[in-house]
Amino acid sequence: MLRYFIGIGAMLCIVWGEAWAGAPKPLTCQAFTGHFIQLTASGGRPFEVYKTGPSSSATGILLLPGRRGLDAPILRWADRLGAQNYRVEVVNFRRTRQGHGGAKLSQQAMIAREVAAIDFLSAPGRKVVTLGWGPRGARRAFEATAAAPDRVAGTILCGGGLSVPNTLIAQTKSLVLLIAFRPSMPPAQIQNFAARMRMLGRPLFVQTYAASPQSVDPEGPGYDSPAAQAIWQRAAAFLARVDGLCRRCAPYRNYLFDYRN
Repeated sequence: MLRYFIGIGAMLCIVWGEAWAGAPKPLTCQAFTGHFIQLTASGGRPFEVYKTGPSSSATGILLLPGRRGLDAPILRWADRLGAQNYRVEVVNFRRTRQGHGGAKLSQQAMIAREVAAIDFLSAPGRKVVTLGWGPRGARRAFEATAAAPDRVAGTILCGGGLSVPNTLIAQTKSLVLLIAFRPSMPPAQIQNFAARMRMLGRPLFVQTYAASPQSVDPEGPGYDSPAAQAIWQRAAAFLARVDGLCRRCAPYRNYLFDYRN
């Protein structure tokens, strides 16, 4: 049971890049169970992703790093999630693993990488979930979902995403889980976001916790707290709901669950 909670907790913190200080260090596969591969975005531009977890998994999770990008802590979280039988990909938004390489990627280039990663993560019968932590990660998760609406069945926003514009919401088709933390996310903002989702007819599940975002860190001091376990169980229930979607049943008949790759 402890291992189960650790895995679900990892799912909620995987995009924790903004919390780590220090310069990026070179990354290799020696310390991790997955490996780096090269994909090609639109226009023939190559980029790297880290993939882990069993290829036979029925659920794939695209993890969108925050400000720190792809670093060693992110890869360790991905490995933990992969050990819980999820197929996991982490997109590298930097030019190189070391974090060097010239000009910053444009928004269009980042979205192109997200779409290419979703295409690769998709497999016959597999449902894809995007996961973002904090404001930046949540925004990226929404952008990825909107860019490939027929190939993403679920979106998890942990501690962010309330400011996404209606134009972006309108492009999505997935179920959305918002895990909100007070007091950093005021009730009025949460209610406004929920109202916009309802207005646009998008399915939303909201769970608010009077706890710090650090409470979902399985290596943090609040790991054994009741709040942390409640958060992890809520995320697991959402993934089970996504996995149980019927492609022939309303309102989900427009989802393309027979993925191509």
